[in-house]
Amino acid sequence: MFYMEVDFYGDHLRIEWNGASTFNIQVPIGGEWVDVECFTCYEIDNQNDAFNYALDWMNENMMEDA
Repeated sequence: MFYMEVDFYGDHLRIEWNGASTFNIQVPIGGEWVDVECFTCYEIDNQNDAFNYALDWMNENMMEDA
């Protein structure tokens, strides 16, 4: 698993990538990271591309919640 913590419009979030195709967007609740969104993207082969894709996905799909 690969992780990146980000400040997303004032919310502290963590992106979890399994190194293949699955992403989880997580929030800290009670000292634990809890999934709030899950999505897949195939054919990503490096960590930098994965996190760039996840940030783009968040901007496109989570902006209305921010």
